[in-house]
Amino acid sequence: MALFLLTYGYHDTDLRAQHRDDHVAYLNKLRDDGTLVAAGPYGDRTGGAILFQAENESDVEALIAGDPYTRLNVTKDRFLREWRVTVGSVVQSG
Repeated sequence: MALFLLTYGYHDTDLRAQHRDDHVAYLNKLRDDGTLVAAGPYGDRTGGAILFQAENESDVEALIAGDPYTRLNVTKDRFLREWRVTVGSVVQSG
């Protein structure tokens, strides 16, 4: 399993607030499935980051595509990269 970090910004839209519960529920499902390690918004609420664990980038891209925020075009400037921890640790489930 590899780690992948997604960073993104938000479009200025009411859809973000309207579908936040759906977005969080989707992220909680991914956490329960063992593919999401951590997720959350930036302190200034201009965007956020999600850390995934998966076999490959294609698998993560499919997960991102299923997120209500992605489907509704709430997020912008999405950037996905494989990420390797060299100092410290990340607690991974399962």
